[in-house]
Amino acid sequence: MANYADSLWLAAQYKLDEMMQKPEFKHKPSAALSVFLKNTNMLIPASAREAAWNQKPSDQVSVTVKNLTKQTVALGSARAYNHTGAIGDSLTVTPSYTTYSRKFKYSVKQADRNVFALAEMIAAQVRSAAIDLHGGIETALMALLNTNKSQVVESLTPQSGTWDAAAFIFGVLNADKSQYFQYLKMFMGEQYYGGSFDVINNMRAMAHANFLGQQGQGNATNLGWQIDGLNMVASTELANAVGYDWMSYIIPEGTIGILPWIPTLNRQGFGETFRVGGRYSTIADPLGSGLTFAVHEYAIGADNQAAAGETQDIDVEVEISIDLAPIIAPMSTANASPIFKAGQLS
Repeated sequence: MANYADSLWLAAQYKLDEMMQKPEFKHKPSAALSVFLKNTNMLIPASAREAAWNQKPSDQVSVTVKNLTKQTVALGSARAYNHTGAIGDSLTVTPSYTTYSRKFKYSVKQADRNVFALAEMIAAQVRSAAIDLHGGIETALMALLNTNKSQVVESLTPQSGTWDAAAFIFGVLNADKSQYFQYLKMFMGEQYYGGSFDVINNMRAMAHANFLGQQGQGNATNLGWQIDGLNMVASTELANAVGYDWMSYIIPEGTIGILPWIPTLNRQGFGETFRVGGRYSTIADPLGSGLTFAVHEYAIGADNQAAAGETQDIDVEVEISIDLAPIIAPMSTANASPIFKAGQLS
């Protein structure tokens, strides 16, 4: 079917309101992206983010982020007048940027005989592009979490549960399932982490969290206390490993982040759509993440008579894009990470 052909003015027509159109524009939850974004302020100071943004004039230029490392020294048992020590060290992290883009086009005359206004059509395409971008970003970030989960624990036999040294998963015993989230916190305590944690649950784990959250002091069984200190979101992309009823990632707050970037011309604004080279601009993410997308668009003559437009028409080709560089707090111990994968054993 030609684009928009079924909404041409061939008969009296009605447009669905915004609420009725929401099912068509449903989108995958951006659980991982939300966690990476909210932690960026804690992991990377504003000055460093500004430097990374401004010192990267091109997508061909790399950026580095520095951090201090913990010294490992021998424990002494006496004082000495001539004690000697070692100078500390630092690490350099080079964020790896990935470009995510989505392309579409519209015709300047496609609304002339249509029930929809041109602005409505373009808005739908922009939202569709953002939905696709979010879907691709979420898949990539969830894969990144799995690839970068810690393979190192302080003890191979934690008191809080079991450690699968082959799959690198902490397992809460089935007998302790009613205190699943408490045992996650206890396990993180055994890794010497305290404070608040971000937890990305799969849907079964999130259902359990919601259930526990309702078990307050007024109930016969009070289990809601264990939710304190856990910032939880749900992902549709976290499948159960074999032998587990539900899964989670647990991450100390402030230990992951993400650097967004778009080209300089887009940030500054340059060109015009109907002139050679087109227009470079930006648009705020319509899904509300706080990200800013780069937009490039240019015009070309077209015969759109068979595509709900006109014989003499103009197509506008549009690309929406963003570069993202996830950062995980680096550790000098090989294969160690602040990200831990956990699950409820069947």
